[in-house]
Amino acid sequence: MMCRQQLLNYKRVQPEVDVWAAAACLYYMLTGFFPRNFTDRDLLKAVLENDCVPISQRDASIPQRLAEVIDLALVEKPEIYFKSATEFKQALLDVL
Repeated sequence: MMCRQQLLNYKRVQPEVDVWAAAACLYYMLTGFFPRNFTDRDLLKAVLENDCVPISQRDASIPQRLAEVIDLALVEKPEIYFKSATEFKQALLDVL
């Protein structure tokens, strides 16, 4: 699972791409789906053109506050929302 920033600027990516990837893994563990729809054979094109599907559309049983945090963690435009794993961790803990 890769975010757009990693694909477009792989030489200069910052640690937040790993936070995005961790959120994408959590999304997959909770839903069994990748955050993006990959309907094309060109996976790189899908990363560039397809936004992430809100997690509640994949599984409505996920608590709303948790869904909001995961969706925020997968924001890529104009930039990745969570800049550090610590920020993402705190947001997840605040859901509890």
